[in-house]
Amino acid sequence: MGRRRSNSLFMPVRKRRGGCLLILLLLIAALIILLSLNALSNRYVRLEERPITVLNLPKKLEGFKILHLSDLNGATLGQGHENLKKALGKERYQAVVLTGDMVGKGGKFKPLLDLLALFPKDVPVFLLPGDSDPAPLIEDPHGTGEVKADYILQAEQMGAIFLEAPYKLEAGNQTIWFCPGETFTLDLKNAVFALEELIKSLSAQDNPYEAKTGAQLRYAKHRLSVMQASLEAFSQMKTSDVIVALNHHPPDYGQLSELSVRSQEQNLPSPSLFLAGQFNNGQVRLPGLGPVYIPGQADGRGGWFPGDEGFTGLSIVKGYPVYISPGLGISSYYLLPLRLFNRPAATLIQLTSKMTR
Repeated sequence: MGRRRSNSLFMPVRKRRGGCLLILLLLIAALIILLSLNALSNRYVRLEERPITVLNLPKKLEGFKILHLSDLNGATLGQGHENLKKALGKERYQAVVLTGDMVGKGGKFKPLLDLLALFPKDVPVFLLPGDSDPAPLIEDPHGTGEVKADYILQAEQMGAIFLEAPYKLEAGNQTIWFCPGETFTLDLKNAVFALEELIKSLSAQDNPYEAKTGAQLRYAKHRLSVMQASLEAFSQMKTSDVIVALNHHPPDYGQLSELSVRSQEQNLPSPSLFLAGQFNNGQVRLPGLGPVYIPGQADGRGGWFPGDEGFTGLSIVKGYPVYISPGLGISSYYLLPLRLFNRPAATLIQLTSKMTR
């Protein structure tokens, strides 16, 4: 009889799925651990110290320190922001600037109020709204005669200065101005004229104190007072004064080019320094590669792996120093709602006449 053939040669090879499943489980476990450690890391704030050169800085303002915070977006950094408090330690500073999106789209303003409670009472705190914050001023009827939103009113009660017009601060017999960045891009005289005409038109209506008209009238009168205060401040500014402009969205090359031309042609005061926020350091970063994605900007910048230039840290644009805060919270502006490899950061800015990098 012939040999019986082994069927093993013709049997299908069984796939071993145990190894693949184990690898998948290990990857999932590693991802969970990574995200957990990342979430823990995001509760601890790092403090960056950044000297910035200001041309013709008066000697008495040498070393003037500004604590720059931005884009909290309603986050809490430990109980009562204790992790931020630990990061600041015993550092001293002469002013605090909050450059927008401190409340965020969720409208949670208690974290902002808790933040304001951390600062010394004798240090001015300048608050600028951002594009994700609720509107700071109310144009529609809402049952009260207030123009300012509730979170602005409560922040002011905590000592914050809602920065609508230039604010003059005396330090060491020298003057340093803190200004909304938009002040330098507006035609203030035309704005005053337009608001005066609007007020006349609203006041001439049959019932100017009807709810909707009354709210619009209060809003217009408030904005007129802001424009007039800005014009008055501009008339007081001297070439020896230091001017710090606050923006939420950093000014781009085109805006600063226009500002430079206007300042020279019309002999207008020009900012010594811009402080801004918006980008949260890219929010999601990869070591060695920087931000993974930043939404496209009006000037064409942004997209995938755009680098840090112009999105975080210090840049010199048309001769203007522009510092962009790495931010504290998480913005819905990005694809992923988390900070990855990107600890929240506060910046202690030190003004100096010395050349820095």
